[in-house]
Parts: sequence; C-alpha cells; structure tokens
Amino acid sequence: MTNKRDFKKYINTVCDNIISDMTFAAYSIEGANVKGIDEAVIEMLRAGCAAVMKSNIKYDKTRRAFANDREYRAARKKFFHDMYHKINTEFSASIDAAL
Repeated sequence: MTNKRDFKKYINTVCDNIISDMTFAAYSIEGANVKGIDEAVIEMLRAGCAAVMKSNIKYDKTRRAFANDREYRAARKKFFHDMYHKINTEFSASIDAAL
C-alpha cells in the first residue's frame, strides 16, 4: 500500500464486497443459513474495524533520531510497510475465520 488512506480504502472495499456477497447469498439462496451468514457478517465488520483501527499508528521517531533524511525516510517507509503487511495478514486470517 502506498499510504494509510489507500490502505483504509482497501480494507473497506474488501469488507463491503464480501458483506454484499454474503447478504446476496442469504436472501437469494433457498434454504441458506441466514443466522450463520449474519454471524459471519458481524465477524467481517469486526475484522474490518480492527484493521482500520490498527492502521491509525503514527511513526514514533523524528528526523533528529537519524543521521540524515535518507535514513529517516527509509526507516519510516519500512515501518509502515511492515505494519501494513502485518495488519493485512491478520485481516486475511480474520476473513478466513469468518467464512
């Protein structure tokens, strides 16, 4: 992900698409387990909210903690890349558990 805003949009889009598919299946498939689908939708909402909340972290170091701007930018980029990767992995695991 390029930045926090795009990451949050990605999480919201994935959640919206999966929830709309679940809702469509609940109301269009004869004999579908509506209660189970409702619980899965709730789990999807929880997973999405948790992922968005976890992404609201700021980089705690300042420019003065590094020798130059290049080191600062590289460390900040690595921090956010690792954070987004970790949150996305947890989000994917939550989706799998909900489905």
